Amino acid sequence: MNTTVEKPVENQKIENYYICANKNVREDKNGNKFLLLRLMNTDGIIGAVKWRVEEAVVDSFDQGQVVKITGRVKKSNYRDQLEIDLENITPVTDEDEVDPASLQPASPRDMGEMEAELAGIRDSITNTYLSLLLDEIFTDDMYRAYCQAPAAKGIHHNYIHGLLEHSLSVSRVADAIAGQYQDINRDLLVTAAILHDIGKTVEFNYSTAIDYSDKGRLLGHIVIGEKIVADAISRLEGIPGEGVDSGQLQLEGGGAGAQPEEFPRELALQLLHLILSHHGEKEYGSPIRPKTPEAFILNHADDIDAKANIFERKRADSDDPWSEFNRPLDRFLYLRKAED
Repeated sequence: MNTTVEKPVENQKIENYYICANKNVREDKNGNKFLLLRLMNTDGIIGAVKWRVEEAVVDSFDQGQVVKITGRVKKSNYRDQLEIDLENITPVTDEDEVDPASLQPASPRDMGEMEAELAGIRDSITNTYLSLLLDEIFTDDMYRAYCQAPAAKGIHHNYIHGLLEHSLSVSRVADAIAGQYQDINRDLLVTAAILHDIGKTVEFNYSTAIDYSDKGRLLGHIVIGEKIVADAISRLEGIPGEGVDSGQLQLEGGGAGAQPEEFPRELALQLLHLILSHHGEKEYGSPIRPKTPEAFILNHADDIDAKANIFERKRADSDDPWSEFNRPLDRFLYLRKAED
């Protein structure tokens, strides 16, 4: 039985399959255990609570596992949002009953359209070295991971294909800004926009619930991504320059004497700077702050798209004019559209 709808409503009866995205066991003031869960399926993520839960139920399933639940949608006692008051929760261990991949939220955009858009952006890059670099990075395995991975665990684009959707949007925004100024290296900027979050292909595990990998927690996607790009550049160092004319190369600082068989040092340096600085500030995870115009543009394009996605999803999930307090943006969000 599947009674889930896109927007759960108060007092709605729920009986459905979910992935347990997050599991916390707490005790009330009387010592009774209760469960606080985040449940995920193709309709999104919703909180759930199971009061006075028995130890056997607590131990019967783990975070990341598929569960079948029954319950009723209620307004949370602690937050101004809906959650499921659970009646029953049971683990699902037979993938023939339900495939975990079928429950994962995914980008609302058509996958084929996004892949075609990515191919178009790559074709628009005329700098030979940057085009070769993208070919070197996007091997079959990396390309599949890039198209499949989420862009975050919980803040923005936190669903399958989210990394691809986000990177395409950042590329479009950055490209539009680049066209306003004469001295911007458009190819460098757009290449960095495509690659800025490539470390997220390693940062997250997402076979069921989205969570951090060991490398993701220990290194972070910025450091991982910089190494992926730097290693690819190193592999290109020995590529012969047959058929490559230095007049074809649009290098920033490369000069007429640049050798076509070597990836230009200045181009590599600036591209890696864009990867490392795209979060803008050290407190936001970047080891270095933006110091080139392309780096400033990438930082703001990334930030704009992440925040716009937050608004898009809040509007899609609620008919209320105001959201609950949004911690990532540190404010309540006004969701009513101007035409309303």
